[in-house]
Amino acid sequence: MIIETKVYSCRKCQSEDLVKNGTNASGSSQYHCKACGAYGVLERKERATEEKKELIINVYQERCSMRGIERTFGVSRRTLSAWLKEQVNDLPPLEETLQPVECKRFLCCMWMSYGPLSFVEKTKCGSGFP
Repeated sequence: MIIETKVYSCRKCQSEDLVKNGTNASGSSQYHCKACGAYGVLERKERATEEKKELIINVYQERCSMRGIERTFGVSRRTLSAWLKEQVNDLPPLEETLQPVECKRFLCCMWMSYGPLSFVEKTKCGSGFP
């Protein structure tokens, strides 16, 4: 039988003088380096790549629920919400994206409803109001 041993070292000082020091909120083991006094997790969880992030945002834009995305991809709703806020902040201001409207005279229909009877009133202005 072959037994492999893994030797961990501190990420700050590369010392091998580490002691286990409980767990953090997510359940990962915390360690304390006796040489430099640093605390931390030895193996960090992998973050989502840009491709995975784009895929998840596209899935959300296809009207999938945040809870469904959380179950499927293992990404928390808070993280997804932060990604969506980043995406909104990268958009240009609304004033820059709106096209100018030329006022043209045309007939507009305005629906008026009075009880059981309904009728259409034609207006002169393009706003839809007389």
